[in-house]
Amino acid sequence: MLAAFAVYALLRWGIFRPLRRVTEDHLVYAARQQSDLLESIRGMQPLKLANQQDQRRARYANTLVDTTQREIAIQRWNIAFQAGNGLVFGAERVLVIGLAALLVLRGEFSVGMLVAFVAYADQFTQRAGNLIDHWNDFKMLGLHAERVADIALTEPEAQLHGTYTGPDPEPRLEVKNLSFRYAEGEPWVIKDCSFSIEPGESVAIAAPSGTGKTTLAKLVLGLLEPTEGTILYGGIDLRALGLARYRSLVAAVMQDDPLFAGSLADNISLFDPDTTPLKVEAVARQAQIHNEIIAMPMGYQTLVGDMGSSLSGGQKQRVLLARALYRKPRFLVLDEATSHLDVANEHRVNALVQQLHITR
Repeated sequence: MLAAFAVYALLRWGIFRPLRRVTEDHLVYAARQQSDLLESIRGMQPLKLANQQDQRRARYANTLVDTTQREIAIQRWNIAFQAGNGLVFGAERVLVIGLAALLVLRGEFSVGMLVAFVAYADQFTQRAGNLIDHWNDFKMLGLHAERVADIALTEPEAQLHGTYTGPDPEPRLEVKNLSFRYAEGEPWVIKDCSFSIEPGESVAIAAPSGTGKTTLAKLVLGLLEPTEGTILYGGIDLRALGLARYRSLVAAVMQDDPLFAGSLADNISLFDPDTTPLKVEAVARQAQIHNEIIAMPMGYQTLVGDMGSSLSGGQKQRVLLARALYRKPRFLVLDEATSHLDVANEHRVNALVQQLHITR
């Protein structure tokens, strides 16, 4: 029995490395297959315009074949292991029963002792095999854990709750000697940036594309942590104010903000359980999207989502602006939030937002 157990352990150990390698390849190709499918669905329009449907279909088919081949390889290794397992323990069982039967014939074992011995041998074999199988499963689990390690091991947001307990500070933003880069040794995205925005003031930052405007907006919103320098809101450092409280006072419309699966009303209120139709309609009017929403067959209950929507780019931006205004912010960050609007709508939106006396 011990010899069979040792052979089984060696068999498991010998098959573990190639099986792990094939399983890892399968995970990579399966993820690539799903990614290609989603990208093709999202990019269906440019693919059609470029006559790339056949090439994209062939790319997906190749990825599907690669994934299927890895699945077949995994099954082959499992079948080989099961065959080896059956051979080892089958031979062990025949040998044990044969030796026990021989002892019975010699009178050294009774029939009852034979039955008990075989039963205990089966119990030992089953428990020992399960122990090795669980060890193998545990080691294989590490393969899946490695794929999410970067996410799971990411440090949570620091300073989510600050030490400041006073009244809400006035919406005055001060940036002092702000510098930022994504990693040590990489070039600076922002270097020694300083400015201030007074309450009720509207400030526009104009610069060529790729110079760090969106990065600066994310730093101001607390989505990125400065490498050097400080950001003050109402004269209070964001770390002391706390990001949770700071974000309750500010709102933003960023370039890549998505719409969530749900109705327009859900997206404007961001699924607020205490919302009211009047509140949603009020901010939709401020964002100059109300008339277009009520012209839709289902009005504010029109279903939208990031994967598919009947809204134009300008309509989506105004829905996102209504979402930001819904929170009644005292400070508003707009990252090219009106880039898809026509001139008339852009002027109306800017004029109405200015009437709200929001610092932006």
